[in-house]
Amino acid sequence: MAQKKSKKILIIYSDFYPEISKNLLSGAESYLKKKTVNYETKRADGSLEIPFLLTKYINDYSGFIILGCVIKGETDHYQVVKDICLGNIYSLAYNNLVPLGSALLTVDNYKQAIERSDIKKKNLGEKAAIVCHNLINNL
Repeated sequence: MAQKKSKKILIIYSDFYPEISKNLLSGAESYLKKKTVNYETKRADGSLEIPFLLTKYINDYSGFIILGCVIKGETDHYQVVKDICLGNIYSLAYNNLVPLGSALLTVDNYKQAIERSDIKKKNLGEKAAIVCHNLINNL
């Protein structure tokens, strides 16, 4: 028997790039506070650990916001991390029909990550929160 889901959203964020994570988290939390939505946060060391936490808590929350960043480097590691992480995250969300908004940035460089995470610019953390909140309201 599945556990009853709380009326909360869980934000799972990777803290591999602390400045990026802080920006994304700030955007998501600002939106949720403005909408008076209850939420909790769980920190992961890197993006590959996000699907583990999502799996662990999949039945405990009304929805999920995924925040993190994968930056291209000189090896195939970027592609491997991005594909495993995003594939597992969306597979879990779709197979379990859970509302999920994602701002797992996949960028060419740190400058792009700052641009996409900055709450005064693209603010993709806020956009992930909006998506999750809208999906919950459509259930």
